[in-house]
Amino acid sequence: MFCKQPQKVYGETILSELNWKTIIEAAVKVEEQSIALYTMALENAKYPSSKVFLKQLVEEERGHKSKLEAIMNDQTKISELGSHGGAVQDLKIVDMLQDTPLSKDADYEAILVYAAKREKSTYDYYKTLALGLKGTKMGEVFSKLAQEELSHKNKLEKEYDDCVLTEN
Repeated sequence: MFCKQPQKVYGETILSELNWKTIIEAAVKVEEQSIALYTMALENAKYPSSKVFLKQLVEEERGHKSKLEAIMNDQTKISELGSHGGAVQDLKIVDMLQDTPLSKDADYEAILVYAAKREKSTYDYYKTLALGLKGTKMGEVFSKLAQEELSHKNKLEKEYDDCVLTEN
């Protein structure tokens, strides 16, 4: 997928510098896409509390992007990545809802569902990579990234519950 087979050197598995940067660059692009998505959602939000919520998500994604860029230049920065609050619960509120493409004129409900499903997809992707690279620094990075994405899905589902399900 992203990287060639890790090499064993003196009993330790390492990834080449090129593979490391390629993987982190891909994660940075995911964060950039999330920033753009939440910025669009912010423009369509009708409640002031929703606007505050989405601004926080944009800032969190920008923070993730900055951390990833720092890790790209210094692998010791891995410890700065990830949620420090422990395991995050998957509420699974949007999991059974139909997947729909996001249109330019989507309403807030559609944006929340799309965003939560995207976070789940990204979580699953990072979790798979973490399992495939278990025992390596990259495995640790992807495990932490997966938890961050699950945390975002959780927040989006709570917002959906508060703003959409409560209204209906």
